[in-house]
Amino acid sequence: MKKKLCSCHFWWNALPFVGALVWGAFCISNNLWYDEAYSASMVSRSWYDLIYITAVDDHSPFYYVLLKIFYHLGGGGTHFQVLKLMSVLFMIGYLLLGKFYVKKLFDEKVSVYFMFFSITMPIMAVQAGNVRMYAAALFFMTLAGLTAYDLYRGAEGAQSKKKWFLFFCAGACTVYCHTFAMIQMVWIYLLFLGAILIHKKYKLLKPYFISGISVALVFSPWLLVTLHQMQLRMANDPGSADSFPTIYTFMDYCKEWFSAVETPIPVVMFCGMGITIFLGYYAVDWMRRKKNYAPGIGVSAIGLTALTGALISYYINPCFLGRYAFPGFGSLALLYAVGMSNIDSKKIKTAVIVLVIGSFSLQYLSELELEFDPGLETYEEFIEENVGEDDCIIGPYGHTIFLNVYHPELQYFLYGYKLYSLPFVNTDAFTQWPQLEERSGNIWYICFEGDTPSNMEERYDYEEVLSFHYMYYDFVIYKLTHK
Repeated sequence: MKKKLCSCHFWWNALPFVGALVWGAFCISNNLWYDEAYSASMVSRSWYDLIYITAVDDHSPFYYVLLKIFYHLGGGGTHFQVLKLMSVLFMIGYLLLGKFYVKKLFDEKVSVYFMFFSITMPIMAVQAGNVRMYAAALFFMTLAGLTAYDLYRGAEGAQSKKKWFLFFCAGACTVYCHTFAMIQMVWIYLLFLGAILIHKKYKLLKPYFISGISVALVFSPWLLVTLHQMQLRMANDPGSADSFPTIYTFMDYCKEWFSAVETPIPVVMFCGMGITIFLGYYAVDWMRRKKNYAPGIGVSAIGLTALTGALISYYINPCFLGRYAFPGFGSLALLYAVGMSNIDSKKIKTAVIVLVIGSFSLQYLSELELEFDPGLETYEEFIEENVGEDDCIIGPYGHTIFLNVYHPELQYFLYGYKLYSLPFVNTDAFTQWPQLEERSGNIWYICFEGDTPSNMEERYDYEEVLSFHYMYYDFVIYKLTHK
């Protein structure tokens, strides 16, 4: 028994370092995909531009404000590893919540399994170094959920006041991270209220409502902006998704939750779904025996958020993606952990660990290949050797010119339009031929493989000068010459 405790304690101490090593690999390279480039360009803008663009786009400025501060502390420029590092640090903070807070509320064994499954869930690796708000939202949401359970268990006097204040702060930060994190936080509050009423813990009602009303008041100014954002999206982007939610949409959610939506590995996805069902069975048995339903309530918040997103997508506007439920995935790690701790058979535990590590390794290697894709180097060499300061680059839409984040000094055009919320600098709408005739340098056209500058044929001939693959994309660059 003592040997088991020693082994458990060893991993309790070691796993945060393992997580830092595993996730730290994602803040070494300078590779960014479109959404990350959006964030990187956003923090290079002025404070006014940052607030304005977020006000007409989809999210609050909270994450971008934190990122901009971190960006400037790291020296700024076009080397964006420091932006990835901020996400990694939030992930490590989340893991430390598992190390200390989960141990306090449950036990050391559950804490160890919580950290283990947190490190080995593929979606954690996908989001760990992603220059987006999801790692921050995961940290704050997990802190809010654990604090809510801590308060439910009971605390007295000054200690109770401190925990309620912490719950308020975690909730306020969560709702400002992302629109669907806000929705998930609403479900956490409602489920927490349900638990209070069902178990007649009426003394918690007063601080509960003070906390909830305070979070609502803090978020209320941006709630009006959020409603306006939804109206703009409905008016200007009715086709923001390929289709309304169907069974295939649910499979896309599963790809993202258990593998990766852009580069899914079927065996990894199905293994993740199977492990969830298998450990969920043991977790339900654990909750029944312990009369402790906190892990199930947390997972319910994920499911209710996904359901809300699907209903909004179906009846209002197709807008929900699988990653939008990610802030609550600490609850899933907790469900896995209590389920695993409820298994007595060493052989079954070993089989689960081998399956989890094996499937994670496949996805992790896939993500590392993307993270260190040499396509960026190919593009950089082309720019350095061929593109001058008087040249300009045209693209048919935003996703084709996001690489300008690495060369913000150049002039870029989007053919025919420019989104009101596009943060990329030196980017204008190309609508009239004189815009190009005023340029003294070369004109380049960048698009995805399969496209051509056919919309330029009236005035320009074109020849392909470079094709290259970068992360999720196959790019082609053409050189335009006046007829």
